[in-house]
Parts: sequence; C-alpha cells; structure tokens
Amino acid sequence: MGQTSRCMTSEPSDDQLMAAYAAGDVAAFERLYERHQAALYRFVRRLLGRALASHTDEVFQDTWLRVVHARARWQPQGATFRTWLFTLAQHRVIDVLRRSGREVAL
Repeated sequence: MGQTSRCMTSEPSDDQLMAAYAAGDVAAFERLYERHQAALYRFVRRLLGRALASHTDEVFQDTWLRVVHARARWQPQGATFRTWLFTLAQHRVIDVLRRSGREVAL
C-alpha cells in the first residue's frame, strides 16, 4: 500500500507524438514543442557561446524546421526523439561554428 500509483491517463511518449504528427496531427507537434523547446534553446545557446549567441534563434528554428520536414520518414531506431532532436541541433551548431571560422570542439 505504500507504493505510489501511476495516473491512469499517462502522457503519450515522444515516439507516439512523432508518429501522430507524421500522420497529420498538428497538436502532437505542438506537444513535442512544448516538452522540448526550453531545454533545446538552452542547449543551443550554451553550445554557441557568447560570441555566436546571435545565431541561437536561427539554429533553434532551423532545428524545429528539420523536424517538420523529417516527420514522414522519422523512425525511432535506438535513439529517443530527444536525442535525435538535440543531435539535429548540434549539427546545425557545428555548421554555424564552421561558417564563423571557429574551431569545432563538441
């Protein structure tokens, strides 16, 4: 009796939301965005650092745009949605660092 019970209405997983979004459920994308936007923005800003902070919004928006474009072909293959999302962002940060002439040390 000392165990905590789980709520009967659990939230859908990121994989379930991404599958729903691929099937046309825009609300599923909105839920994914709500879940991950703050952490992703902080991650991008931290990787870019002060010198390139002006690129944070661009990288952040482009990362989500890539999610939109990849929705039909996205498949959960070993990595979580969050890992995939943050990897997309990291690759965009690397592109910005290369364009700026800064050394890439991620």
